[in-house]
Amino acid sequence: MINRKTVRMTKDVPTTARVQEILNRAIRVVIVEGSPDEVDSVDRARLVVTGGEIADLASHLAIVDGGTGDRCRCNGWPTIMVHGPDGETACWTLHHQIGLRGIGDCDADLRDGPALTEWLAQRGLTGSQRAQEWLAEEEAEAEHRRMRWIRAAPAGLDAAAADVAQPPGRDYEAWSRQLNEA
Repeated sequence: MINRKTVRMTKDVPTTARVQEILNRAIRVVIVEGSPDEVDSVDRARLVVTGGEIADLASHLAIVDGGTGDRCRCNGWPTIMVHGPDGETACWTLHHQIGLRGIGDCDADLRDGPALTEWLAQRGLTGSQRAQEWLAEEEAEAEHRRMRWIRAAPAGLDAAAADVAQPPGRDYEAWSRQLNEA
């Protein structure tokens, strides 16, 4: 019997070597701060990378070989269009500033998403940086709400409240039992 995942792994897996191979042939890379259906919009910030900067970009696009085995459902952004010498074009998208799509049959995690975000921001594309700042603010607010909830737990149930408030545990049945017993 053939394992389907094994078959997928031998076909079109995303690897850093494939990213490097494509970028080594590139004459120009255009990065647009938008999804693929927005790349022609004049309202979207863009960056054109040529020469030695392509190798620098390539170092920031290192991925975890083999990919995630899945695809994010969003369109992704920014869009990275790699132009080769014979007119060939590769189109990749970043997903949540931590993943890359378009190099194989599934998404792949970036080895260092924050470094790529910083690299883009240093060159004027700050959308990923703003998105990361917003996510960090959201996480901090969620943690603040979680701690407020734990502190509000009845005496003797603070440890149980902390366990319930810890994603992905959230054993609400145990919490409910302990609350009823208290």
